[in-house]
Amino acid sequence: MEWFFAMNSDLSDWFWDYRQLLVTSWIAVILVIYGGKLNALVRRVMQPYHFLFRMVAFILLCTFGYGAIAIYGQLAINFGLLHIKTDWFAGIVILVYLVLSVLAERKRQA
Repeated sequence: MEWFFAMNSDLSDWFWDYRQLLVTSWIAVILVIYGGKLNALVRRVMQPYHFLFRMVAFILLCTFGYGAIAIYGQLAINFGLLHIKTDWFAGIVILVYLVLSVLAERKRQA
C-alpha cells in the first residue's frame, strides 16, 4: 500500500505543475457542454427585441461573455485548488475528468 501513496504523491506533484492547463481544459469542456444552453437562454431573453439588438447581444456574449467566464472561472477554480493538500490533486484531476465525461455523454457531446 505504501507504493500506492508514493505513486499518488508523485502523480499529484506532476499534475500540480500543469494545474493551470488542466483547469483551462475543465472550463473549456464545461463551456462546450453548456454553451448551447447559455445561447438558448440569451436567445429567449432577447426574443422580443429587434434583430440588431439580438445580434449585438450574441456578439457580446461570444466575445466578452465566454472570455470572462473562462478567465474568471479559471481564477476561481485555481484559487480553490490552492486550499487543498497537494497529495489529493491526482485524485481530483481524475475525478473531474470522469465527471466531465459523464456530463458530456449525457448531452451526447462525446
